[in-house]
Formats: sequence, C-alpha cells, structure tokens
Amino acid sequence: MKAETPLFEVKNITKVFTTGAGDFEALKDISFDIYRGEFLGIVGRSGAGKSTLLNMLSGVSDLTAGEVIYYETDGSAVSVHSLNQNQLAKWRGKNMGIVYQSFELMPMLDLVNNVLLPQDFLGRYKRIASPKQAVDLLTQVEIGEHAYKIPAHISGGQKQRVAIARSLTNNPDVIIADEPTGSLDSRTSETIFNIFKDLVAQGKTVVMVTHDKSLKGRFDRTLEISDGRISGEVKRGQYVELPASEAQWQEPEKEALDEALVGSVGAAREESAIVLEDVSKTYVGPAGEFTALQDINLDFRYGEFVSIVGQSGSGKSTLLNMLTGIDLPTTGDVTINNVDVYGMTESQRALWRGRNLGIVFQFFQLLPQLTLLENIMLPMDYCNVYKPRERKQKALELLDRVGLKDFARKMPSAVSTGQQQSAAIARALANDPPIIVADEPTGNLDTKAANTIVELFRSLAAQGKTILIVTHDPELTRYTDRTITLVDGFVVDRELEPALSVA
Repeated sequence: MKAETPLFEVKNITKVFTTGAGDFEALKDISFDIYRGEFLGIVGRSGAGKSTLLNMLSGVSDLTAGEVIYYETDGSAVSVHSLNQNQLAKWRGKNMGIVYQSFELMPMLDLVNNVLLPQDFLGRYKRIASPKQAVDLLTQVEIGEHAYKIPAHISGGQKQRVAIARSLTNNPDVIIADEPTGSLDSRTSETIFNIFKDLVAQGKTVVMVTHDKSLKGRFDRTLEISDGRISGEVKRGQYVELPASEAQWQEPEKEALDEALVGSVGAAREESAIVLEDVSKTYVGPAGEFTALQDINLDFRYGEFVSIVGQSGSGKSTLLNMLTGIDLPTTGDVTINNVDVYGMTESQRALWRGRNLGIVFQFFQLLPQLTLLENIMLPMDYCNVYKPRERKQKALELLDRVGLKDFARKMPSAVSTGQQQSAAIARALANDPPIIVADEPTGNLDTKAANTIVELFRSLAAQGKTILIVTHDPELTRYTDRTITLVDGFVVDRELEPALSVA
C-alpha cells in the first residue's frame, strides 16, 4: 500500500434487487476504504456479490442504502450516487478505467480505434496525437505490433491487453477489472496480472475482482466477500483461509442475480448487394490444413431476408467473416455493395464496414459503461456520419423504432437481454447501412423477444435492406425469403436441404 490517502470510502452500502421470486439482497451493509496506489483484490465464489460491488463503485447500478465517496486529487469529495447519468458518465470517463472479462471490444474497429473510444466520447480526440497515444498504450501492454488489426485477428489474451490499454486512454486514477483473467489460460493470466502490478508501480490504483483464490496473498490487500458481506481481509504475503470458502469454491455456482435478472438503400430489389465468386478459405495449423469453405458462389439481392444454417463446424461463422470483410478468403472474390472488399487496406475496410454494414452479435457487444443512447451514437461518431448536433436525435429515433426510447439513458446492465439485443440492432442501423448481418441474434432470447426481433428484420427487408442471419434455429427459416445450408464448407443444393439436419 503506497499511502493512507483514501481514494474511495464505501459506507454501509446495501443493494437489494426485486425479482419475480421476491427480493434478493446482493450486498449487505458493506463498509471499507480503497487507498491511492494500492492493488486491491476482491475475491469470492460466484454469486458472492463481487460484480455487484464493482457496479456500486462505478455508479453503473443504483444503491439501495449507503454511500460511495470518491476523493479527487485536490481532496474534494464526490458522492458517486448523487450524480445524474450525464455527470456519472463524465466522472467515470475522467477518473476510472474499466476492464471486463469479455473484453467488450468493437469487432468492426481496429485496435487503435477501440482504444480511443473513451477519449472520443469525452471530446478529447486529436487527429494526430490521439492515434499515436493509442499505439503507445498498446505498446505498453505488449501488443503494439498488432495496433491496426481488428479483434478477430488476435488471441483472447491479446484482446484483454487491448481492453486494459483502452482503460488507460484518459489517464484515470483508478482501474477496475472484473474477472480479467477468468477466461484465459494460466500463462496469459499471469501476464495480465503482471501488467496490473506494473500499473500500480506507476501510481495507479487497481481494483480487481476474481474468483481465483490462489491470488489472495498476491495483492497489496485482499477483501474476501461471501454472501454479500466482507468475510475477511488478507495483506500481501499472507495466505489465511477465510471462513466458508474452500468447499464452496470447488463447485462453481451460477450467480443468483444472473438467474433472476438475467450508405442508404436506393437499389432495386433485383440488384446484387453481395456476390461471392469461387470463395474458399483454408486455415493452416499445427495439425495441417483445414478447409472451412470450399468453392462458394452466392448472390444476395437488396431487400432479401436470408437465413444461413448448418451444424456447428459447417462454416457459417467463416462465411460471415467473408461477408463482413473481417477475414480474407484464400481464393475467390467478394463484392459487397459494388465494392471489392479485399482490395482495400485494413483501415479503409474498417471505415467502409462502418458505413455499409450493420453487424448484430449474439452477445450484443454493447459497451457496458455507456448508456444505450451513447452506444447507438458510437458508429455515427466513428464514421463521421450526420452532423454532431444531429446524432443524438438520430439515435433516439432508432431507439424509438425498436421500442427503447424510454430506456435511452439506461446502462445495458439495467435492461433485459431482449432489450439489449434490440439496442444492438438499433446500433447496427445507426449509419443507415444497406446490409445487416446478424450472428445468432435470437440465440439468447425467449420466444416473445425472438419474435419481436424477427419481425423487425422482416420490416427492414421490406424497406429494401438486405438481412442475413446465421442461426441454429430451423424455425426461423420459415420467416426468411430463402435459406442457405452449409455442410462441411459446401453450400448444399436446395433440393437436398429438407433431408439435412441443421440443429
């Protein structure tokens, strides 16, 4: 611990969620301080309340009782939960960097532009200096050589480094990391942990949530949380078994809270939006070559609603990468909206993609520290579409279109999964692209929410947009104009489709 100057004071905070099964008390009268320049670990099993506690620190979720006070460098105190949403967004952008387990990178942007997103939203972007700063930050986390790649072309550990670099963009006092090593192998996890240690050595305060009990004695200080309460404290070099932990940690439990809350189109319909000619994709690995797509010839028209189906491993995701310019074909040509996609540089392709394609992902990929409204404005801002004063109104109109106007200033964590998917679709429409590509867009939704999404896609196709959805659900194919079936990298003849399983 570097000094006794508090950065945060957490005073008697309680958080109660009201669900259909009754009230659930996620945090119970918790009090502690966070000091400047320390590496604080918050450790506990799934369902203990760790992520809820982080949401309290960052103001992402409202308190039921208590207070969180943040002390600025000049000593002035900020009561975090007394700020309105606009004030909170500015406070977070200035003082806090947030790193999530699932990275939350924008897949259509290169690493440099992913890192610059927080700066852009605070109005600090500078055309020459900012990209250089982003490259410097990526170099600091040992991934500078990949600066102009897109997330699909790097590993999970490298994506997490990008997320850390992004959290540093506005030079915040504190970095909050929620299970940043949870999905990584042990070697990569150690690299990420050491990056955080280096940041603390540079004067940053790092608060890291983890379920990994082996890290307890490696933080400057560790708070163990169990059933919504702090059950013990460990300082660096100590390893004290705290009450009621070992047996529970060996059997992962699903967090109770998750269970409870859980260019313009002017072309005629007969014109081609996307043409694939003799496209093949072969990957080379330690085990040899693997051909994911073989001699694909497809033509998608404007105004078509098309489903792409096939068993796992059939080539659906690879085809999607071809259609969106994310991955290069080994052989063949891809023309989208009359443009030779792979004749452009990576940076040109990223900007082109933002203006001509709307991409919807199964897991939404909304940035959790931004409101729904700000998430919708992201593509407009990046691609410089519409005048700055018009963007908010355009985003509100899109949210209204998907039934979310009343939720515009809510954070993604404050709305349902169906509403998050609707917001992701609104974001895909932000720049009025002629083509929408959706990867399992209803995979995480209940029947009612899925039907709403399908009807929205049908209405967009009726307006002249090309809609392509990859799905495992054969029921969805009843609503599309036609179905493309993939088997082992080949497109199957239509007459054979009814005889093939697509589950």
